[in-house]
Amino acid sequence: MPKAVKIIVWVVVFAAAVAAGAFMASRSDPFPPGVEDPGARPTITPTSTPSTPSPTIWALEMTSATAHHLHVGGSCRSDWRVRGTITIQPNGSAAGQGSAVLSGPATCDFPQAQVQTKKIALVVTGTLAGGSLRLSFSEAGRTPVGSQDLGGFTNTLHWIRPVLPVRDGSERATASTQVSRPDGDLGSYSSDSRVKLSLQ
Repeated sequence: MPKAVKIIVWVVVFAAAVAAGAFMASRSDPFPPGVEDPGARPTITPTSTPSTPSPTIWALEMTSATAHHLHVGGSCRSDWRVRGTITIQPNGSAAGQGSAVLSGPATCDFPQAQVQTKKIALVVTGTLAGGSLRLSFSEAGRTPVGSQDLGGFTNTLHWIRPVLPVRDGSERATASTQVSRPDGDLGSYSSDSRVKLSLQ
């Protein structure tokens, strides 16, 4: 066989071998399972952050009919309307503020010259547990300064502690409470209150 023909044959065989190798390489995985690709970037799996419960804000409304019954006879009466807001935290603690406004003048069964309180600033606290919200109230100031609450609303305020059903999905809750307390002079104070909460 002439030398030129041998060279051509070897070139063809070599080219065929290279082509076959390239074809096989294109069909195979250089990094089979268990072998890490040194040039591959790590896959980042997004992690979901659990959502944190948010506080809920409630509008507070309350009406209270109060009276001071004197042991010598007769009584003074007053009606109050309370408006405010309460924030309930995810841990169940509740806090807020409001104001009580006198609804009409106080009335007494006897003449009196004392200046009647017309507005009372309130601090509201409470605890939510087992689907029940327990509230309590305290006075933070009054208008006019130095005035007297003839009907005894402030004398029963500390004992007005309504329990309202507030559960997941609740948007409204109501409760009523009655209080009767001695006035320290053989008489008594009483109040009849109705409370309503509305989710804002």
